[in-house]
Amino acid sequence: MQQGIEGKRIAALVGDGFEEAELNEPRRALEEAGAIVTVVGVDDKARQRIRSKRGSDEGQPLKAEEVVAECTAEDFDALLIPGGYSPDRIRAEREVQRFVKEFDAAKKPIFALGHGAHVLISAQVARGRTMTGSASIADDIRNAGGLYRDQPTVQDSHWITARGAGDMMLFNRAMLEKLASAALGQPV
Repeated sequence: MQQGIEGKRIAALVGDGFEEAELNEPRRALEEAGAIVTVVGVDDKARQRIRSKRGSDEGQPLKAEEVVAECTAEDFDALLIPGGYSPDRIRAEREVQRFVKEFDAAKKPIFALGHGAHVLISAQVARGRTMTGSASIADDIRNAGGLYRDQPTVQDSHWITARGAGDMMLFNRAMLEKLASAALGQPV
């Protein structure tokens, strides 16, 4: 358990094709620190099965515990957006965009890995933000008005972004520090 993180509720927003390590590694770090991670899917079908990937192989499927249309940012303390193919599949969903905008407006921590920045772009909250993500989406970030940095992790206010699974150790540390400082009432 980590001071200030115990009992914090984290929404993990995933759709088919999420990168398994980009959910499982942060989830393990959060849960070991005492947080409660809830898998939030995009529709009722997600309650039955969400497919994952492990690199180019099929990963272990999982089931959503909640559906995004039934959630608000008030239900959670932070948002985790793993990468993989999932962000591209869920980014156009109106409820996903609403959910992300609520977290951003409330200045609650948002953690995005790899292609997870696509969801931030489609929610139209990336303009003027400094962030990172998979190198293949650097132009997408710039075209959305964001400032792309090729760094393992980038913190901009209440956001922490990472390039991908290779930066997991630094990402997890930054994510836990952000949650702990938010719990202490320090500015995000």
